[in-house]
Amino acid sequence: MDLSIRIIQESDEYQVIIEGDGVTRILKAKSINELINSLGTEIKDLLTIRESDDALKSSPCTLRGWYIRLPISKLLDIIAFLVRNRQGDDTEGIMKYLDSHGLSRSNYRVIIPTLSALGLWKQGRLTREAEELGKAVISGSPELPNLLYKIVSRNCVLRKVIEKLAEGLPIDDAIKLLGLTRRDEINYTSNLLEIIMGSDEFRCLQYSKALDNYLRNGGCFMAIDLPKGCVLNQIITIFNYLVSNRGFHLMNLLSDVDVTINLSLINTQPINDYALIIQGGKPIGALIGDVITTNSNYAPRARETVDSLSP
Repeated sequence: MDLSIRIIQESDEYQVIIEGDGVTRILKAKSINELINSLGTEIKDLLTIRESDDALKSSPCTLRGWYIRLPISKLLDIIAFLVRNRQGDDTEGIMKYLDSHGLSRSNYRVIIPTLSALGLWKQGRLTREAEELGKAVISGSPELPNLLYKIVSRNCVLRKVIEKLAEGLPIDDAIKLLGLTRRDEINYTSNLLEIIMGSDEFRCLQYSKALDNYLRNGGCFMAIDLPKGCVLNQIITIFNYLVSNRGFHLMNLLSDVDVTINLSLINTQPINDYALIIQGGKPIGALIGDVITTNSNYAPRARETVDSLSP
């Protein structure tokens, strides 16, 4: 296992960034003793409870811990500056940004942990997702909220908050789940969540939550306009409902499949325009959200999709 540990001191607080095994962890500590204890706990966890490769690949989030100490608008401006003026060392690029805006170079102590908590900074440089985000900011792309949603969803802590927001929990109550105490962190987190709540991706999640609630509890389905590209998500929602609540009927549907099915081991893993059906860490099938039929016959699009799943 390769571990990268970086400790940054900001006034009376320490920020720790641990990278390893495909996971980034962000820690905060008020004293050296707390820092040592927290660091020891995290390293022990990584060494004794290592996730397998399959578990990591199927995990919806790979970032642990939350940290934000500057407005999201400022963060996006910094990323756009780095992408626009990329000339090698990104840390030096941050320093140039601070110099050109008349800001103290010590601000890098809050910029790097914030970027790391969103998976936008790794091993001393911007990640591919950060580059995409910077290009979207520069071009004024309307896809910016969707990009931010996907980025934020990779943070395990924020993902839980997003789930609660999609279920209808007010944003102020949802943010309380994070246990933040600093007013600036609360405000910056709130602003970030407000942006992603305007995305198609978030509306798709809302629709999935409403559909799941309807399937499980009946009553009226409060129709929300289905966002673009959201069909697969609803197929996954219905499939998961069948697995959990209609196992007998689902087993009949799968009776011709040449695989021994154990419903308690099944989950789904979305990948672009399809989702793998995973059993015990291995793919046994797929859910397809975009198959065109003509006169009851599958169109070439279906054949192409099936061929793409062959590997």
